[in-house]
Amino acid sequence: MFGYVRIFKPQLRICEYETYRSVYCTLCRHLGKQMGPVSRLLLNYDYTFMTMLMIALSGEKPEFVPGRCAVNPAKKCGLCRTHNDAFAYTSALTAIMFYYKLKDNIRDSSPGKRLLWRTLTPYASHVRKKASKLYPQEDALVSEYITRQFEAESKAVPGGELVIDELCEPTADVISSFAVRLSDRESDKVILKHFGYFLGRWIYMIDALDDLKDDLEDGSFNPLVLKFGLTPEDAATKSERWEQARCYGNDSLNMSAAQAVKYYELLDLGEFKPITDNIMYLGISEAQRTALFPPAKKRRRRSDKNQIDTGVEENE
Repeated sequence: MFGYVRIFKPQLRICEYETYRSVYCTLCRHLGKQMGPVSRLLLNYDYTFMTMLMIALSGEKPEFVPGRCAVNPAKKCGLCRTHNDAFAYTSALTAIMFYYKLKDNIRDSSPGKRLLWRTLTPYASHVRKKASKLYPQEDALVSEYITRQFEAESKAVPGGELVIDELCEPTADVISSFAVRLSDRESDKVILKHFGYFLGRWIYMIDALDDLKDDLEDGSFNPLVLKFGLTPEDAATKSERWEQARCYGNDSLNMSAAQAVKYYELLDLGEFKPITDNIMYLGISEAQRTALFPPAKKRRRRSDKNQIDTGVEENE
């Protein structure tokens, strides 16, 4: 997962933001305890959202208490206490996904980037082994997902017939599988299956749209580049093909987001609903807008995007 499923802070009340931040900080703390201090750098917004969904769907009313930042003890933060395994589950998923995403990066990136990713492999393998002992089924699911993604992308060649839906399918399916595990109620599982599928599809497409220019420059795989036969010159001149690719990506994102919201609205999320509403109705729309029109001075490098946000304050 890539950190696109985030809050839109300007439209959150202070109490809602503090609740969100408490979940975020607790997940950071749990990652450090479960996977080691360095694993805190893997934390991102997607897993915070998933944790909130899991706590909300459990029906438990969590306790929020004051605490100190594990990285900077001088900084105060809130902590969220629960009796379910939401934080353990998403911490393990964070480590597992990091390892397999790293493998995917090594395969798809330019030679220079591959060297960077390879240096992280020993650590990624270490935390993945820890996580897979706790959740072996999740590890097997992600391994299968990466294999399917590789097979789908290896069939896509410039000038050939390219079906974007087939490329989205592995990501959509694995996020759907994770979502189903967020609740023990069968009625929720049916909804979460579809919700996770369309959210996963949205994640795959926004990653492709956000990375469009960078992938053109370094020769990394991008479905929009192949489908529209884009070249670096198209990006530089904002050619008709370039605009067609962006419009196609935006239309695909709108469809996926609309379907995800349709199923999301069927979930009972209790006191977390104002925050998750903010994410689903405003946060992902803002992420989509930023992918289409990135601020020149704040555009993230591709190498930074897979590292992961280090604090919710960044999303201002």
